[in-house]
Amino acid sequence: MASCGVIVVDRQSSRWTSACGIVAVALCAVALGGCATHPATQSNAKHIKFAKSVTRVPVSRPEIPLPDRVLLQRQAEPDCAFRGTVSTPMTAEEILQKLDYEQQCYRQSESNARGRLHALQDAVEDTIRAVEER
Repeated sequence: MASCGVIVVDRQSSRWTSACGIVAVALCAVALGGCATHPATQSNAKHIKFAKSVTRVPVSRPEIPLPDRVLLQRQAEPDCAFRGTVSTPMTAEEILQKLDYEQQCYRQSESNARGRLHALQDAVEDTIRAVEER
């Protein structure tokens, strides 16, 4: 069969090519738009003449609060070894006393560690807030 000069275009590849072209144009526009941060328009052209006569006063930025160094130090492992006098072999009452002491000790240590963690998280939150406000 003879060719009639008909060109067959795949619609999906055509859409893909046009979508890539649109993305490329958008990226170029963004890149070029970033170069012109303060274009000289008529509204700010009258201020350009007087820019040398204006003195700038340095604005002091608030300092960024950092967490206390004590909160950043590693905590020692809790020393919850029972040091009371016990008989050999230990009686049931002494075992309960020892276990109760160790349980209270570990619970208190966990509470202290959690308190330090909360204080550190609050300090880091203050630091992040100060950085974001800049």
